[in-house]
Amino acid sequence: MTIDLDGPEPIYRQIARVITERIKDGTYPPNRLVPSESAVCEEFNVSRRTARSVYALLTEQGWVVRVPGRGTFAAPEPPPQS
Repeated sequence: MTIDLDGPEPIYRQIARVITERIKDGTYPPNRLVPSESAVCEEFNVSRRTARSVYALLTEQGWVVRVPGRGTFAAPEPPPQS
């Protein structure tokens, strides 16, 4: 999946969709770490603010769980709306 820099959808939503697809396909298994904000910045060439927006959205949607001092993990179960 490619990121459309010129399209109308915000970049953070596009990146969140990529990470969601990786969780769905098992690339990031349940209860395992997902890439850090720094890794998202590097992979997608975005700012830390954008990476934070990605994980804020994924947390809100129930795809990831943040554990202070440990990191961000794929949720143990997919959210009900999936």
